Amino acid sequence: MPVSAAEFREWLEGSAVSPSPTALSTLTGINRGTLNNQLRRGNVAESTVIAVARATGTNVIDALSVFSPYRIIKSRPLEPSSAEVLSQVHHADLMAELQFRTSRRHYPREMRKGIDLIAFPHDGSVRAWIDAIDPGDIRQRMSEETGMALTYIATQLTENKLNPHLAIAASRAGGGSYASGLVVTELITPAEGGWQIRAREDELLEVSDDVLVDAISARIHLLQRRVRQRKEAREYAEKMTELLG
Repeated sequence: MPVSAAEFREWLEGSAVSPSPTALSTLTGINRGTLNNQLRRGNVAESTVIAVARATGTNVIDALSVFSPYRIIKSRPLEPSSAEVLSQVHHADLMAELQFRTSRRHYPREMRKGIDLIAFPHDGSVRAWIDAIDPGDIRQRMSEETGMALTYIATQLTENKLNPHLAIAASRAGGGSYASGLVVTELITPAEGGWQIRAREDELLEVSDDVLVDAISARIHLLQRRVRQRKEAREYAEKMTELLG
């Protein structure tokens, strides 16, 4: 959710940064017209706040917490839970870890050395994060808090994205770090969101066998849904092509 332009100007003044669109454009690299429109309309994008914070060497979480929608961001620990970290490990890496554990003769652990985990956020990582923190009714609670339709939320998850308003609502419903959703949706970097450098690697090695298998099972189910959705979309497109000639 965008922040108030009035609050943004007040924050800039307190940080000794010129509120001029031209000066801000030079500082952040954001198009001057874009900045001018945000200030004129009274709604400044979170990405603009973050760009200014980075350009001035200000802690991104501290910067966001100045503004009304994000004042809660520091009310919980920033570091992600184990489930959130594991949700950002690609399913291929989860399956590889299972092989290393169950068939050491054919997949010795040494084979893993020097091979980095697949980068995150990965394809499907937003839905995987939502599933990891879901208390059972997370989508409904996200809809109620934001006023956004369940169909819109479903579309966002299918497209592997989530706007900041929904990410905060999801974190509130899931009871975890308010920063994690902003990391998973790529608004802020893992380091800015309190993630340790090797958080995913360490979690993958430390997770129990049953949790690992459960995570793989959930990802396979997610992959099945995505394949089914793509098949249905393809079939619909073919039918429309036939109807239109």
